[in-house]
Amino acid sequence: MQESTVLDLSKLNWTLEGWRPFAWRLERSRETGGALKADVGPIPARVPGSVQENLRREDLLPNWNVGLQSRACEWTEHRHWLFEAELPSRAPGSGPVVLAADGLDYSGWILVDNVEVAAFQGTLVPHRFNLGESVTDGQPHRLAIVFDEPPREQGQIGYSSRSRFFKPRYTYSWDWTPRMVAIGIWDRLHLETGMAARFQVDKVLASLDEDLATGRVRVTATLEETAGAHHLEAELLDGDSPVATKRIPVSETMALDLAAPVSPWWPNGLGEAKTYRLVLRMLDETDAVLVKTERSVGFKRVEWRPCEGAPEDAEPWICVVNGTPCFLQGVNWVPPKLNYADANEADYRALTDLYRDMGCTIIRVWGGALLEKEWFYRQCDEAGIMVWQEFPLSSSGIENLPPDAPEAIATLTDIARSYIHRRAHHPSLLLWCGGNELTDTDTVPVDTTHPAIRAMADVVSEEDPDRRFLATSSSGPTFYALPENMGKGLHHDVHGPWGLGQPGVPDMEGWKTYWANDDALFRSETGMPGAQSLEAMQRYRGEEAVWPPITPYWRHTASWWTQWDRLKDQFGDMDEAEGLPAYIAHTQAVQADAYATAAAACKARFPRCGGFIIWEGHDCFPCPANNSVIEFPATPKPAYHLLRRIFRGK
Repeated sequence: MQESTVLDLSKLNWTLEGWRPFAWRLERSRETGGALKADVGPIPARVPGSVQENLRREDLLPNWNVGLQSRACEWTEHRHWLFEAELPSRAPGSGPVVLAADGLDYSGWILVDNVEVAAFQGTLVPHRFNLGESVTDGQPHRLAIVFDEPPREQGQIGYSSRSRFFKPRYTYSWDWTPRMVAIGIWDRLHLETGMAARFQVDKVLASLDEDLATGRVRVTATLEETAGAHHLEAELLDGDSPVATKRIPVSETMALDLAAPVSPWWPNGLGEAKTYRLVLRMLDETDAVLVKTERSVGFKRVEWRPCEGAPEDAEPWICVVNGTPCFLQGVNWVPPKLNYADANEADYRALTDLYRDMGCTIIRVWGGALLEKEWFYRQCDEAGIMVWQEFPLSSSGIENLPPDAPEAIATLTDIARSYIHRRAHHPSLLLWCGGNELTDTDTVPVDTTHPAIRAMADVVSEEDPDRRFLATSSSGPTFYALPENMGKGLHHDVHGPWGLGQPGVPDMEGWKTYWANDDALFRSETGMPGAQSLEAMQRYRGEEAVWPPITPYWRHTASWWTQWDRLKDQFGDMDEAEGLPAYIAHTQAVQADAYATAAAACKARFPRCGGFIIWEGHDCFPCPANNSVIEFPATPKPAYHLLRRIFRGK
């Protein structure tokens, strides 16, 4: 029988080299020694990991979280980067060998013993490379993953219709991050042999019957070659206790349906977030296990009902889970670190624990970022926090229409299908969304008449029909709720405001009046800036001047959020020792009061209003002022604690 193994390649001894573009190709193809050498390295490297963090660990880059030092890191975009390790030997005849990469950022080549065996492209889709028999001769071999220069994607400002690469745009700079374009291996990397290389679980869907006591699981899987395999078995376990088992004969494509008595999965604050283990085994004719894999599943039943008094044409915004209406209260999510490749499970846990304790029932994973790592959804499963997952599109300020080029739409549909296949089994997953703030030229949110949105909606309908699809956030007749339009039925899911001095909210009194008169059915983004703590300011300022808040340090990432034009008359005559602490205390107090006012007003209107989500939950970079309620890396601001009282009703 062929050996079947899954080798975690993060355990290998990796090195990293930086080359001038394509110089590595000439040097490594030479049969005799040459003069070309890498510009950087080789240095020890961690996988998964970004190029930048590996360089910083060896003091080849400064700490980009400090001062303006991120600017000294931008040169990394203009090299080819080569990760290399020695593979353990494989015996002849040990079967197929597949390199499985869940996250390569963004494009490049796979080499075995300096010979190119494959090329790749795409940050947000997994890659599988059949290495054939080149590594099954009983000898060790060198594996290299070479990254090309990252594509010239747009940062926050630009033209959404020109997006083609669908690489997380926030790393190209946003109003709360500097430019730090991600390069490297950002998710799991494995080597699969034998049956493990031939067997793939394509998708797992779980549902709950109306009786709230019968759960159903549907597994679809493929097997490249059926020889040696006899049955596919699925076992549902409550911890280690079996609940139900079913097996079917193997074929190249398989669909297995399993029903079992279960307890429902409940959102945070409404009951137990119950999860089960689904163990899938490929068996031979003697019932020996050839390969085994596992998924975490849970069972919930979701309906969407209209808000009380909603216009007839409005989408439903009351989320009913297991027959119980649930107010959707929570935060917009960005990765825990600027370089998402380097955020570990503990970094995620620190934040999801804070959000569970805060009383969140929902997290919106915003379209300017990415499909999060598996452990994020598993942590949300355990916390009872539902996930609003967006596909990789976002507004651009100048023009916010999704792309309509056929090749871009084809790429988006591939990404959407991949997202569903990889994450649909999680009970925390609530809905899919086409992207963030996608509007026409009159700032009216797009709908499914747009070809890109229609294509993604069709993928969701085909692949995950029980879950809701939203065209974009915000949605409905208008993007933003103006006071003069309140009472006209125009405000369905809206965004804003994001601070004082914006339309309809000239000052704090205006803010309170605005929310007292609010008629929106849902609020998926509302913000209020507050400065980071004095301690964080001193830790991350470096040698930069920080007073008044118009210095280059502030403009580096927080120029939108300093509020200095509004506050300079109050604090402008103070020196740093007096002014900076006073300014921080003031902005944090206003942020806390504003968020509490808005959240309490929306929650008091339930079920006329279905939910309230702040922009944003946490910082992934030490931004000196932002709308976040948790500063980098995971320290709550005063607003967090006030929102916690509102969300938890205590």
